[in-house]
Amino acid sequence: MAERLVDAVKGVVAVNLRYTSLLLNLTKEYVKAFEGAVREGVSSQTEPAASVAPAAPAATEGQPASRRTPILLAGELGEEASGAFALANTSDKELNVNLVVQGEFDAAEVRINPSALVLAPGANATIRLKLTLTSALEEGRDYFGAVLAPGLSTQAIEFVVRRLPASAPAGKKAASD
Repeated sequence: MAERLVDAVKGVVAVNLRYTSLLLNLTKEYVKAFEGAVREGVSSQTEPAASVAPAAPAATEGQPASRRTPILLAGELGEEASGAFALANTSDKELNVNLVVQGEFDAAEVRINPSALVLAPGANATIRLKLTLTSALEEGRDYFGAVLAPGLSTQAIEFVVRRLPASAPAGKKAASD
């Protein structure tokens, strides 16, 4: 009995460590990208903003996976923030993909469409993320998350959720004008 409990605790600690490592790496990359954008005074992306990230090739064995820029899901209280990314099957086998969300917020609030799919060899799919911004999310704070395909890849699709301050109603000037 005690041995089963020890094994369960070890499993929970291992999952927590993997999550914390992913979160720290995501934060580090986000801060680097933000710092670069501030220093340059321009967006860190050279392409026009798009709602779909290009499909990243799967990492071959022995090579590190390429990292994508995190997807930003932002909006005001009550709005639905959305984003998307492309998923490509570069293998010669059909892949069954089941996607899950992890993050600093209630992961059940993030909707993935489709959350499960079958990708034929060489096929691509567009995966959409949606989240209604509620009062549970603090205004102006970034909440980090990732979409994972357990057992399929070590690479996560990272995203940031940000609730923006309410904009002034149309026709009213800001106090600083």
